Amino acid sequence: MSRISYSVKNVKISLAFYMLVLLLNFFSRRIFLATLGNELVGLSETVMSYIGFLNLAEMGISVAIANVLYTPLYRGDREQITELVSLLGWLFRIVGIVIGAAGLVFAAFIPWIFAKDIAGGLHVGLIYAAYFTFLTTTLLSYLVNYKQNLLVADQRGYAVTRVFNLCLIGKVLLQMALLKWTGAGYLTWLGIEIVFGAVFAVWLETVVRRVYPWLRTSVRAGRSVVRKYREVFAGMKRIFAHRIAGFILVQSDKLVISQVLSLMMVAFYTNYSIIINRITTFITGTLQNSYAGVGNLVAEGNRDKIRLVFWQFNAMYFWIGGTLAFAFYVLVNPFIALWLTPDRYVLFSQPVVLMLVATLFIGFVRQTVQYFLNAYGLYHDVWAAWTEAGLNVAISVWACLHYGVAGVVAGTLLSTGLFVLLWKPYFLYRRGFREPSGEYWATVGKYITIIGGSWLLSGWIVGLGWLPPMTSWSGWVVNALAAPLVYGAICGGAMYLCSQGMRCFAKLAADLLRGAVAKWRRRR
Repeated sequence: MSRISYSVKNVKISLAFYMLVLLLNFFSRRIFLATLGNELVGLSETVMSYIGFLNLAEMGISVAIANVLYTPLYRGDREQITELVSLLGWLFRIVGIVIGAAGLVFAAFIPWIFAKDIAGGLHVGLIYAAYFTFLTTTLLSYLVNYKQNLLVADQRGYAVTRVFNLCLIGKVLLQMALLKWTGAGYLTWLGIEIVFGAVFAVWLETVVRRVYPWLRTSVRAGRSVVRKYREVFAGMKRIFAHRIAGFILVQSDKLVISQVLSLMMVAFYTNYSIIINRITTFITGTLQNSYAGVGNLVAEGNRDKIRLVFWQFNAMYFWIGGTLAFAFYVLVNPFIALWLTPDRYVLFSQPVVLMLVATLFIGFVRQTVQYFLNAYGLYHDVWAAWTEAGLNVAISVWACLHYGVAGVVAGTLLSTGLFVLLWKPYFLYRRGFREPSGEYWATVGKYITIIGGSWLLSGWIVGLGWLPPMTSWSGWVVNALAAPLVYGAICGGAMYLCSQGMRCFAKLAADLLRGAVAKWRRRR
């Protein structure tokens, strides 16, 4: 299969599962909040954030290995692929041991970390049960599931997506059924997490053996080739700093809110962040395997192709990011009011929602630059990662103390905007493309102007009163279809007229659509 064929297959499977999981997650969260309560749901989300901190011990090993894997995969060098996957297994075994030991040490501080919640009546045993449940499932990913990185690097991430999501759907359906109809409690919910973690591990190993029957890895073999692949360790040192920054950006908001405010406020904040995550996953998760495609493209070394793909991705993400950001701003508060019962949510003010919109938009438009930074192995800007992390924590803690949740969102937005929108593109052009970045800034300035103008015009059109009020699900659905359609048409049309990258993306999308239609007709 060609690079595009793999990408299309990844997109189709990811999209299908995403729609199923999206619907399931919104139903399940309503049931989990109703049966477990805000406090226990907030506890699970907070504990997972702390476990994410322990995951920093991974140090970027999987990304560093993937960068080295692209070339032997392109050549079909089975011997080198086996060596690298064996090395990954050996390194991940060490990581698993470190995480397990660090997890036991961290567990001693749980009564102090959750002292406020324990004093409020939350049983410490439930906290420990949640903590060790998520620690166990995390350890499985290092000790057993590490071979999934080969599937992703080989553009076969659709296999991982299929297995993971089928396990996820089965797990959530069983949790919902037991909580709603049998009166099961939080401990049962946690037990199901462990069971399906084990199911996923066994199933994934079966898939890897079927796809790569020739793959014979061992921890001992991985240890024996350590010196042969020193470039992996050089990359790990730099990637580690970026993982810290990434963790802080993704996880620190909930930790700050839980410590400064409460676990209940974590649940309220998560009502918004889960929607942002699902929207982001809808696009970035569907196109996740493009990372491997870009990596293979860079390994091929065709500069004209590299630039063409870069501008196609850039135009696509700016257009999609602007469209979904506009839809989020218009739809999110009415959706939460319809989705959850009144005692299960607090609606944020429009300024806070607008900051969340900006965070969502940045999360999309950063993707293209990140694809190519990963493909080129550019992690040398360690200072930027540490500065971004420090700035985020400092602003978030101070602002949360003074302004509550709004301060936390502002801290993330400011630190992310400075480095993701300004520094990262400059760094890519300087060290990756090795050419001046003026063309990039001129194009992005044009995109931002188009997006802003489209926002104002679309907001005026949507606000003319021709759409039904969003006081019922039917009214909300009509608005959910109309708002992004209006914005997407206006913004997409303007970008098509003004951007070569958008025209190339539209041509590629049209070619893929015609190919899919022709294939469907042949089958009939």
